[in-house]
Amino acid sequence: MTEEKRTTEETPQGDAVQDVSAEVVNLTGTQAANVQADLVRMQQSGAQTIRATEVELRAGGAGRVEAQEVSITQGGVGVAQAESLDIAQGGIGVARAGAITIVDGGVGVVFSDEATLQNSQVCVLVSREVNADKVRTGILLTGQVNGDVETVFDTPRAMLAGLTAGAAIGLVLWVGQLISGRKG
Repeated sequence: MTEEKRTTEETPQGDAVQDVSAEVVNLTGTQAANVQADLVRMQQSGAQTIRATEVELRAGGAGRVEAQEVSITQGGVGVAQAESLDIAQGGIGVARAGAITIVDGGVGVVFSDEATLQNSQVCVLVSREVNADKVRTGILLTGQVNGDVETVFDTPRAMLAGLTAGAAIGLVLWVGQLISGRKG
């Protein structure tokens, strides 16, 4: 079912829709394929793709979100791209944001200019500046860290691992050339 562009679109609870387009979209207990609006509010709902200026997602999920401002509370998103991204007790697979705030949440990969995290986990965090309190990361690449971050690979360790791997690969290739050069 395709909806015409309207000022406000409210979908009855439990209904599934294909495409929803309006200035304001409110979804409760609904599944949608594609949602496009200036403001999207979703509660206990899901969508494959959301494109909006502002998105508020509560206890719901989306495959992909593209917006200027995104707020996720107890929800999840596969891929999110936003200027401002706030996550509370939720998670994202891959996030790209100018500024990201994560409280009691988890993200697979973060690319941001500024990241503020509290009691959260991130597998890979790439950011110019990180402000943290009780944060765990697998790989941390940043220019500046303020606060408590526990990490497996920080920027200097990642550089050292890269240099070591490069030297090892170069040595193996050099030895391989020496061996193959002697046979021919």
